[in-house]
Amino acid sequence: MDASAFNLSGLTELKLGAIGGQIGESISEFSSDETMGGDSNAACPTEKAVRGFLTRARMDATSGIIVPPRGPQSNRPTGADLYSGGLRYDTDANGFEFYNGSAWLPLGAYANVDATSAVTLANRQQLFADTSGGAFTVTLPAAPVKGDSIRIFDVKKNFDSNALTIDRNGNPIMGDAANMTVNTEGAAFEMVFYDGTEGWRIITI
Repeated sequence: MDASAFNLSGLTELKLGAIGGQIGESISEFSSDETMGGDSNAACPTEKAVRGFLTRARMDATSGIIVPPRGPQSNRPTGADLYSGGLRYDTDANGFEFYNGSAWLPLGAYANVDATSAVTLANRQQLFADTSGGAFTVTLPAAPVKGDSIRIFDVKKNFDSNALTIDRNGNPIMGDAANMTVNTEGAAFEMVFYDGTEGWRIITI
């Protein structure tokens, strides 16, 4: 930024908040110190990170890499610094993780849902169903797209006495326009959506 770009007649000093510089003094936008050990201009501290990040080619479109925040689980952000969709590298588990609004999960993991009564699932949720207190219904996602998937587990091995009903929510299950009753003790399976004709397909049992 150069003071000559502004009409500053009569001024001897330009100050923006806590940042100041004498009239006629050039203020660089970026630091020349790639290691971020100092500012490019003593009168106007700068971001410092921008030039170093680009110089190291970590944002290069063809040969560089993007390095997200990383560290042990004890360094996970909290409070006002925590956002849904946040991504970081977990050095304890040596893998990426994301924050889904309520918990940190490995990238690509299913969100856990525990239920003892009626519940509606969303894509990439796994239901740990406990029907020991009585049979209930789980409703499949309302507007699935190809590849959406859910998992269901009979955690207390009670489906044979208190069956779980799967409400198809408008889409077929295995090509049939009917809800599904699961009455096999200890059942555990995954369902993947294909299209509006074939609907949800059971791919693992």
